[in-house]
Parts: sequence; structure tokens; C-alpha cells
Amino acid sequence: MTSLYIESETEISIEYPPGPAGLVVNVPEAIWERMENYVACRWSTAEVEYIVSAPCAIDWRPPAYPWVIDTVDGDPAEVNTFGEVTLKPGRHRVVCTIGGQEVTEGVNEAFRRLAAYYADPDTRKGYTRYSVNLAGDVSESWSRRAGTDGLAATGAAELLKKYRKAGIAHV
Repeated sequence: MTSLYIESETEISIEYPPGPAGLVVNVPEAIWERMENYVACRWSTAEVEYIVSAPCAIDWRPPAYPWVIDTVDGDPAEVNTFGEVTLKPGRHRVVCTIGGQEVTEGVNEAFRRLAAYYADPDTRKGYTRYSVNLAGDVSESWSRRAGTDGLAATGAAELLKKYRKAGIAHV
């Protein structure tokens, strides 16, 4: 049912959606990856191969949404009403198509904010303390808040909050 049983995950192919209209970004894939790693949702479309080790019979689905399970051990997948496959005990090779979620205006705004954050030449963003000591020798000190990566600093995390899913808060 969850990613608990995944031994490995290999992205076979991936296609990213375009960024928001009128925005020029050098590496839009990096922003999509950062946003998708923060949530359980994927706006990009990827074909992913999972090696799933089931200790007993389980109903399994990929850890990201939206998903379509294509094959199990090379055979067409037989999915239940929840879109999951029933796996017997053992190792299984499951190929899925992940992603393709519609890009909403809130997601586009999160993308814009992250693009502006990463493009800004001011490298001091995310620092909570800065001090200068001019008594005798000139010194400079910076302290960065743990986990500052642009998502929280720009408010993009708040815009993406509805796409988070229980169990991935550690990501």
C-alpha cells in the first residue's frame, strides 16, 4: 500500500510541464524537482520502475500521485477499485506512470516565487543572524536557519501545502 516495501525506484523517462507563461528560467526542471520532492504530487509525467518486496500479500500503490500502474513483472496490471495492485509475497518489478497533475495558478505562483528566489544574486537569503565586528579586526558572521531552501522563505511551501500527504513531512 505504501512505499514501505520499495527496494528501489528507477525513473525510466520524465517530461516536465512548461513553467508559467512569461517567465524565463534557466533550469525549470530544477524548480519542478524541488517542488515535487516537497509534496507527494507530481506535475511532471514520468515512467517509473519500482522493485517492491512484499513480505505477505499486499495491496500496493506508488507513493506519489496521480499514478497508473502499467505492468507487474512484465504482465499488464490488474488494479482494484482504488487503483492498487495485489502483490503476492516476494519481489516484484512494477512499472507505473506517475504524474500529470494539472498545474493550477497556485502551483504557478509557487514556481514563480522559487524562480525569483534562486535567480536573486543576494546569497544571504535565509540567514537569521548576521553580525559584523569592527573592533580591531574586521570580521563577519552568518547563521542560517536549518532547512532554509527557498520554499519556506518565499511562501511557496504554503502554496503547496494542499499537495502534501501524511508520511512525507520528513522530505
